[in-house]
Amino acid sequence: MEILHSIPELERLPGPLFLAIGVFDGVHLGHQAVISTSAKHAQAESGTPVVVTFDPHPEKILRPQSAPHLLTATEHKIELIRNLGVEHLLIIHFDRPFAETRPEQFVEELVEYSKPLNEICVGHEWAFGKNRAGNLALLKELGTRFHFDVVGIPPVKVADAVVSSTAIRQAIERGDFAKAAEMLGREYTILGTVIQGDNLGI
Repeated sequence: MEILHSIPELERLPGPLFLAIGVFDGVHLGHQAVISTSAKHAQAESGTPVVVTFDPHPEKILRPQSAPHLLTATEHKIELIRNLGVEHLLIIHFDRPFAETRPEQFVEELVEYSKPLNEICVGHEWAFGKNRAGNLALLKELGTRFHFDVVGIPPVKVADAVVSSTAIRQAIERGDFAKAAEMLGREYTILGTVIQGDNLGI
């Protein structure tokens, strides 16, 4: 999998481009629906699918005191996305200056460097840009203006419960790992490195 670190790098990928955009913390069933739908549409049009995500999690920058516990650290998220068969991943560094980007400006930059941009696929509640002013409705307006399609993936449900990172965190916090696994589409795991301890185990 090729990892890109800036929007201008998109210009060297063969178009048309199909972008699946989101924070994708947990890479749960809802996220997988966004990514797989984008990939299928790209394949049908002989285009290039690209997953676009952010590092660190925006809440870590915008509201560090109340930021949620992450389901997946960046390296874990990259591995999970790689396992979905993704060939191109754009990781945008999220910092205070980027947080001030107007939603229109963000989309205009994607359009500028995609040769061409054919589609953006997001979750139905995705918000983006300064003060989270961008939403699916605005994205569709921009799609009409710049001639790209917009796909909003409806909620994915498991046993009538909407799959979300928040719902998964709540399930983990109460020890309901079976529910978390249902929504993740896999067992809940933590990626880390095992190191030598002090050999004090009994």
